[in-house]
Amino acid sequence: MITIQHTETERNGLFVAWMRASEEGACTEPVQVGEMTYQRPTLQRMIINHTRVFDGFEGRGIARQMVLAAVDFARANNRQIVPVCSYARSLLTRTDEYKDILA
Repeated sequence: MITIQHTETERNGLFVAWMRASEEGACTEPVQVGEMTYQRPTLQRMIINHTRVFDGFEGRGIARQMVLAAVDFARANNRQIVPVCSYARSLLTRTDEYKDILA
């Protein structure tokens, strides 16, 4: 299971993906498996500038979950997203589902 943690300062923000690995039926401590950064030039705008999934954790939908966490956060806080990161831009611009949050 992947958990997304969000922190924000006055001008920047970070979404971090964590995952617990299972070894012989027991859960281990959470491991950071990805991160997505953004800048906040205004109160209403988030510029997603970097999405990264760490080696060995690719192909599990982690980057998608971080971007969608940013979408949920943007909608809940009346913000718009400028997807500069190529992954975020590809995900958010290919369907009409996210038009409401794109700047």
